[in-house]
Amino acid sequence: MEKITLHFGANYVPSKNWFYSWVNPDFDEVEADLRAISSVGVDHIRMHLRWDLFQPNETYVSDEMLGRLRKILDLAEKYRLMAEVAVFDGWMSGFWFMPSFAWCYNIVTDEDQLKSQIFFLKKLSEAIGDHPALLGIDIGNEINVYEMMQKTFTVEQGDRWITALLAAADELFPGKNNVVGVDHQPWFSDVQMSRGTLANTGALTSLHTWVKFTGALQYGAGSEEALCLQEYNVELANAYAKDPKRKVWIQEFGISPEWTDPKNFKNFIRQSMLNAMRSENLWGYTFWCSHDVSRKFKFSSLEYDLGLFDTENRLKPVGEAYKECIAEIRAGAKPAALETGMAAIVDERQPFDGWKYGKLFAENVRKGRHIKFVLSSKADDKAYLKSRGIVKLI
Repeated sequence: MEKITLHFGANYVPSKNWFYSWVNPDFDEVEADLRAISSVGVDHIRMHLRWDLFQPNETYVSDEMLGRLRKILDLAEKYRLMAEVAVFDGWMSGFWFMPSFAWCYNIVTDEDQLKSQIFFLKKLSEAIGDHPALLGIDIGNEINVYEMMQKTFTVEQGDRWITALLAAADELFPGKNNVVGVDHQPWFSDVQMSRGTLANTGALTSLHTWVKFTGALQYGAGSEEALCLQEYNVELANAYAKDPKRKVWIQEFGISPEWTDPKNFKNFIRQSMLNAMRSENLWGYTFWCSHDVSRKFKFSSLEYDLGLFDTENRLKPVGEAYKECIAEIRAGAKPAALETGMAAIVDERQPFDGWKYGKLFAENVRKGRHIKFVLSSKADDKAYLKSRGIVKLI
């Protein structure tokens, strides 16, 4: 049996000055942060650029900012952390940080904007493409929500855009873990980008499985809908992937005291992560986020308390829970075994409703079954079903 090596990480949020720290970074503070993160037992971070600071003009990328990035990668390497660099981060924790020129155009549909974006990727490649700590390039943090700015684009246009950017990333950063980090919206409905494109472009499929924003929390933080959300999302990604062995990355997940009593955090983290291990092709998990946001900044109340560490680099109970779960899994912990071999058909003729299938998945877990999903266009392909270990369609 093939040995599976899972990866564990954290989305790096600087402890002292959030992503404002790009303006005037204190590398001693960055080093303390990364030292703390590495103590949890993770092997990677996902780090976020400020697009507006790195590329303030369509034809200009700041050498000073690129130098700061490389220095942070040096520190990551020191603490044996690989770094996934998220590039076009105009959207972060409820705020927009778009370059001034990007407000004037549609960054998804305008050809000149695409050229400026590829120009940024080229400058990044020159600066950090050879860095040993570079895990890969993430096109952008939930860049699909750009649609919220009333910059409309069709699913077809969204597909062409991310396909072009990932093709450029693969050319400029060959062999790296190049992905696009979108939120749940295109996975739960037919908007922004297609599930088929998301599941077949880039090095692997990345998922953001937030119980609040997906709607799982309405069933309760301890419900199967919430505890199996990661598992369900991996199965959706598997259904749309042409490569039956394509890896799937749970790139963001987290929990807040606004959603459940902190005494439930340990069970939530442990069960969510173990349950996801029942699905094939899991690459790993990246917790949101490493550090709390300082209350000297005005944010939504939710943002202040999502970290594994507080702003003084003290590990919080949620961090202890994540650390313990990582150690358990590495020591051989397994999820509860369920009956397998069954799959539900996703009707491609109908508008997609993520919770129609999500509730079906949770109902089967309650009955002791782990189901997969099969697209209706493949439901009669016996060889395909056999390749995925499916013996019964439900």
